[in-house]
Amino acid sequence: NTGRERININGAYNIEQHSVTIREDASINAQSTIALFEQLLEKYPMGMLYIILDNARYYRSKLVQEFLITHSRIQLKYLPSYSPNLNLIERLWKFFKKKTTHNEYYEKFAVFKENCMSFFENIDVYRGELENLMTEKFQRIPIPISKSP
Repeated sequence: NTGRERININGAYNIEQHSVTIREDASINAQSTIALFEQLLEKYPMGMLYIILDNARYYRSKLVQEFLITHSRIQLKYLPSYSPNLNLIERLWKFFKKKTTHNEYYEKFAVFKENCMSFFENIDVYRGELENLMTEKFQRIPIPISKSP
C-alpha cells in the first residue's frame, strides 16, 4: 500500500537442509547482521559456518570484522560485484515476493507483515519448489573470445 511503514527482513538460507533463518529488524546494518550471525551460531552449534554474501557495505564494517575475530567458526565468502544471479538468497527473496506480494494488495500493514512472516514460518510448504529453485547448479554461458591475428 502507499503507507510509509516497511518490514526489514534479514536472512540466511541453508542449501543442504533447505531451511531459512530470518529476523526482522528496524533496519539492516552491521548490528542486525551481527544479530543474524549470532542466531546462526546458536542454530548450528557445531562446525564451521560458511556464509556467502554480496558486497553490502555493512558486511565489511568495522563492527562485523571485530565480531568475526572472536567468532572464528564463521567464514565469510563474498560474491563478485554485480552478480545477483550467483546469490541464492536473491532467488529466495524473488520467490518470497512472488508468493506474498505478486498481484496482492494489503489494506493494512499488519496483515501484510503477518503474511510475510507466515511465509517464512511455513516455508516447508514450499520445500519441493525450493529444492528445484535453490540449487548450486548454474548455467554456464560460453563467451566467445576473438583471437587476434
